[in-house]
Amino acid sequence: MTQLGSVTVRGMRWTYLASVAQIVLQLPYAAVMARLLTPEDFGLMALAHLVLRFAHHFAQGGLRSAVVQRASVTDRDIRVIFTLALVVGTCSFAAVWCVAPYATELVRGPAELTRVIRATALMLVFMALGAPAAGLLARAMRYRAVALTDFLSFAVGYCAVGCAFALSGAGVWSLVYGTLCWYLLQALLPCLLVRHSLRPLFDVRAMRDILGFGGKISVNGFLEYLTEDFGKLAIGRYVGVTAAGLYDRAALLASLPLYQIQAAASKVLLPAFSRIRHETGRLGTSYADCVSLTTLSLFPLWAVIGASSEQLVALLLGGQWHGSAELVPLLGLVSVLALVAQFLGTLVEAMGVVGPKVVIHLVQLGVLVAGTALALATGGGLHALMVVVLIGQVLRLALFQAWLGRLFPQARRPVAVAYAQAAFLAALTWAVLWCVSHPLEDNCPTALLLAVKLVTAGALLVCCLRYGGSLQGVAVARERGLLPAVLTGRRPADAQ
Repeated sequence: MTQLGSVTVRGMRWTYLASVAQIVLQLPYAAVMARLLTPEDFGLMALAHLVLRFAHHFAQGGLRSAVVQRASVTDRDIRVIFTLALVVGTCSFAAVWCVAPYATELVRGPAELTRVIRATALMLVFMALGAPAAGLLARAMRYRAVALTDFLSFAVGYCAVGCAFALSGAGVWSLVYGTLCWYLLQALLPCLLVRHSLRPLFDVRAMRDILGFGGKISVNGFLEYLTEDFGKLAIGRYVGVTAAGLYDRAALLASLPLYQIQAAASKVLLPAFSRIRHETGRLGTSYADCVSLTTLSLFPLWAVIGASSEQLVALLLGGQWHGSAELVPLLGLVSVLALVAQFLGTLVEAMGVVGPKVVIHLVQLGVLVAGTALALATGGGLHALMVVVLIGQVLRLALFQAWLGRLFPQARRPVAVAYAQAAFLAALTWAVLWCVSHPLEDNCPTALLLAVKLVTAGALLVCCLRYGGSLQGVAVARERGLLPAVLTGRRPADAQ
């Protein structure tokens, strides 16, 4: 294994460890907050995030990706990027403050939504100021530092602060304060580790060069915002705040572990891909291997979540969230497709070729607008809108795969095999869980039924990793040293 491969594998282990820790922490946090707050509280915060995600991509200006992807970065470049972050973050905050009342009117939200949007918009300043330091950590492949800062900021800033204010009766404002503390720590901790210069430096020519790439990333991010949150926007406007809250919590359960897996991989893969972006052969092989790993991880995990949706909602969220259970399976599939497409977007960013990505998002947006108009015209409700979102995600992923298939023709067959194997394993997992749990549903407590499903899924996972060497994802994981020796059938000495 090359030195870059070894560093990447170690980085994957650290980021996945941090992701598992965040999942373990967020599940009890979600359970506590779901009992302290109401669907209306989560609906308000979900609608506020719609507006903030709109500005989020411009607040960062693609600056973190620009730091990682550039061939070389000097101290002068960092001063220019930090100055640009200060300007862009402040302007984004001011813009959101001004448009907050109109955004509230657009989604037909209550007056309190305007105050929530304006207060939470401070995160845009924190996010922008922390982008250069976060980019330097990723560029240097200091994955342990990245993992620890991510986990500490989430645990202390978001969970601890949010729970403390919720227990004091702050309502939706506990979510606001938790979010602000989270983003503040995400900015401060990397700055303390990197300690780059904070002296402003205005260099118009250098800023134009940085924005040449970073601006394209921002435009793509904005289009991703429109396509990914279009369903939530339509539900909030046409179905109501409570429905938006149910949708938001269902999306959390459906995508939490899936998102953590993809986010952890992206933090490692963007720097790794950037270093080999001119080596077409290695990049094509890495692309096929990563698709194999990603699909084999995400699709079966979606099957476990979808098959256990009623028990997960009942135990983690409580009785008032029963309406979220039927949304989880479909939202989980939407999340899987979206996360695989995001991984492909990470590859495109590393290559520095983002133009076709804009076209793909525009096509998806057109399908979403047309589909939503048709669903509303025919009297379709929440489920019809979710089907439209699913169709949009399928189209987006298909276009990405067609484009990358032309760039890396040698990867077409292994990628197609990876999707087929992942889909088969997901169907098998769902069928086995149904067969095991169906006879127990009438006479078994909810907690015990969920435990039976999870133990069965765990047993399937171990069998798959131990005996599924013919699966591409398992073969790649063994080759890259991502699995412990006990699951590979080899002694540690043999693995070396």
